[in-house]
Amino acid sequence: MFSNLRTDVQYALRSMRKSPVFTSVVILSFALGIGANTASFTLVDRVLLRMLPVKEPERLVALAGRGDHYGSNQGRNALSYPMYLDFVRENQVFDGVLARQDTVFSVVSGGSTERVPGELVSGNYFEVLGVGAALGRVFTAADNTTPSGHPLAVLSYDYWQTRLAANPSVIGQTIRVNNYPLTVIGVSEKGFEGIDPGFSQHIRVPLTMQAEMAPDWKVLDNRRTRWVNVFGRLKPGVSVAQAQAGMQPLFKQILNMEIQAKEFAKASQYARDRFLAMTLEVMPATRGRGSLERQFSRPLVVLMSIVGLVLLVACSNVAGLLIARGSTRRKEIAIRLAVGASRGRLVAQLLTESALLALLGGLAALGVSAAMARMLVAYLPSSYTPAHLETAPDWRILAFNFGVALATGIVFGLLPAMQATRTDLARTLKEQGAALAGGGGQVRLRKLLVAGEVGLSLLLLIGAGLFVRSLLNLRTLDPGFRTENLAQFMIDPQLNGYSEVQTRAFTEGVLEKLRAAPGVRGAATALVPVLYGWEWDNGITVEGYQAKDGENMSPYFNAVSPGYLSTMGIRL
Repeated sequence: MFSNLRTDVQYALRSMRKSPVFTSVVILSFALGIGANTASFTLVDRVLLRMLPVKEPERLVALAGRGDHYGSNQGRNALSYPMYLDFVRENQVFDGVLARQDTVFSVVSGGSTERVPGELVSGNYFEVLGVGAALGRVFTAADNTTPSGHPLAVLSYDYWQTRLAANPSVIGQTIRVNNYPLTVIGVSEKGFEGIDPGFSQHIRVPLTMQAEMAPDWKVLDNRRTRWVNVFGRLKPGVSVAQAQAGMQPLFKQILNMEIQAKEFAKASQYARDRFLAMTLEVMPATRGRGSLERQFSRPLVVLMSIVGLVLLVACSNVAGLLIARGSTRRKEIAIRLAVGASRGRLVAQLLTESALLALLGGLAALGVSAAMARMLVAYLPSSYTPAHLETAPDWRILAFNFGVALATGIVFGLLPAMQATRTDLARTLKEQGAALAGGGGQVRLRKLLVAGEVGLSLLLLIGAGLFVRSLLNLRTLDPGFRTENLAQFMIDPQLNGYSEVQTRAFTEGVLEKLRAAPGVRGAATALVPVLYGWEWDNGITVEGYQAKDGENMSPYFNAVSPGYLSTMGIRL
């Protein structure tokens, strides 16, 4: 059997060398079809399928309050830090509960300042996730007990490699983060970037240092401000449903305690009832926080469907080429059948040729998929923490690539091989020349393939037209502000040690220079940038107005400078 396969491969290689144009067209068709599918699967794998690189990720869950909260909210699925501490002390269903908040730090290094994405984390963050240290040590619960008492930092492996040249002497050194000195105690293990896939956090600081990291926003002991994400690790044998049921009594107990606070003195009975009606949702967090998954799951599914059609078009094209080539080899195949070759051996040999062509197309597809994956990632929107997705193929991507290649080679090579070996020996041997027209069955099959190829191509063309129309609609959509010639950038002088007075003077100076620059029609500042996707809402009361039951009194906020509305072209 092995010798037959080796003979078939050698014969197929000789045949391909004799037909370079045919071989090139087939390999290129496979490369484009398989490459597009591999590129899209790369993103699907990174965003929708891959589990967190932590210990037993299937036991991780995320916690979130559902219903009408009372106070301010900073971010998605946020809870207050005091409530997190209640969960740590009182829960009966988790082996550990961690808290974190993503942020951006201003880091002074080598005489320059850069903004680095990072996290404020609880002391048990690494323990709950089961992530160790590549160098030094990571935080422990003892590193997050005293407010303002743990000026420590743990660096990511990637940051240590790229920014610090993997210098082992960094342990014990002091770095200035948000103009505050922190001692580096460790580097987290290689491959761990955080619990929000696609967004790498490079510096981690204990949550108890929140006041030092944001001097103008102190919320560590504030129950009415929700700002941390809370994750738990289920105890062995505890399901998500059991954890949700087990946490509700504790959550209700905390709500009943909180409603006695002075902040609720002026709350209406309806607001109190709605607050007490809140529930705690326990959600699987196998893939972490899933910011990219929420945003791009539907587009990625659509993309996979489209490139699947592209692969079908490529395969039908290849199948048509194989049938046409089989027609030119009818006399050769008839002679081999006449001298004793079995139909099964000839089908196996022709199938080996198509599979080999597909595998060569799969090799070429690796380069195509890498380029397409990088292009797709480059189109992802970025903020202060740009999306970072690894597009280099791993064993799963390679297995998918060559699995698709082998399957397409076998499926779309089998029918042409069967057609090529189904021939009238006497009639074929009497005919002159090698390039003979195919029989009725082959003609019908080729017509069917052409019809299918045209139909799929038309479907793709219509879909592409609809996508282009949607993009044009988005470009002409009125977002409520003037979009032409608009630029924005982010600064925060306080992170570099500026006082409030100095920050105000610096900002006003920047605005004056911008407004005086040639071609600038206006300049202003805002706390929340344009189209940023950041949630800042707060409960309000209006003097002399009694809110109706069910009326939303928690609008979204922004803090802006004079001239913002005119600069943005926002009319009253």
